[in-house]
Amino acid sequence: MKRYLTIIIILSAVIVTGLTSCLKDNEVILDVSKSPSVVEWSTSTSDIPISPSGSTYALYQRSYPVAESIDVPLTVNLTGSGTAPVDVVLTLGVKADAVAQYVQERHDRDATDVELEVLPSRLYEIPASVTIPKGQNKATVIVKLKTASFTDDDFNTSLILPVSITNTTYGNLSGNYSTVLYQLGVKNKYDGNYTVTATAPMVDVTSSSLTGYYPLNSDLVTVTANSVVMYCYTYLNGYQGHPIRSGGTGSSYYGNFAPIFHMDDAGNVTSVTNFWGQGTNANGRSAILDPSGVNKFTISADGTTRTLEVSYIMVQGGSNRKLFYEKWDFVNDR
Repeated sequence: MKRYLTIIIILSAVIVTGLTSCLKDNEVILDVSKSPSVVEWSTSTSDIPISPSGSTYALYQRSYPVAESIDVPLTVNLTGSGTAPVDVVLTLGVKADAVAQYVQERHDRDATDVELEVLPSRLYEIPASVTIPKGQNKATVIVKLKTASFTDDDFNTSLILPVSITNTTYGNLSGNYSTVLYQLGVKNKYDGNYTVTATAPMVDVTSSSLTGYYPLNSDLVTVTANSVVMYCYTYLNGYQGHPIRSGGTGSSYYGNFAPIFHMDDAGNVTSVTNFWGQGTNANGRSAILDPSGVNKFTISADGTTRTLEVSYIMVQGGSNRKLFYEKWDFVNDR
């Protein structure tokens, strides 16, 4: 019996020693201080990915005002424990084929066809390299975006800047974030979030039970350098449409109808068209300007006050069906 107890005690000691050895091995593997350093793009808290989960490349969206040159700050990061032991020089570039791969992945994954194009080189400047200084773990890359050089075609195209870290003098390139995609849009001077009120009762010629739904929380979103389209949050959660009241209290909206306001350089509203097509949509709806209205976009010198007074008509089946008389007061940038 003593012999068996001795064997059991010896075996227990061996097992405990083995387990202790395994735990120590695991501790070494999980020790962050011994993990390899990796360089990658580091997004800001305001950068929200619009790419689906599982995409090879993350896609982010940013919008900027019209100017000769806008500084677009991007951050590179050295991960791992501590800071850079030496100056870390990163070679930068643009990986155009990443955009084509992203489009193909969207098609293969969920049969979604997205139309994306690489941002033309005439519209930006990116430095050839950036250095993360010794003793630090981040550096800022300034991309110069030439938003004043955007043409109407550029405004109407989803343009992507696929920034890439192509080489590093220390550490390894991130497998996921050495290349990221930025959809860089331009906001014209009319772009923003507005409160919409009626300057006269809205009239539906075909039904007196359909009335105005005001005030509205709506965005005016850039279409071209001098035009914006209505995206409504009241009732429609940011959809391109126009809410109405049905029977006095019921919530509804006109399908296939969202006004695009077109201005000249002086802010005069020259025309109104329908985002969903001029009579080519399923409801046969189009939009026209009511020339009897004020039809003026007024912007203060500092840009903080923006007011649109406009009258327009929804045309359906060749007849003027709906008359809108509105004032749009700027709230803030969207």
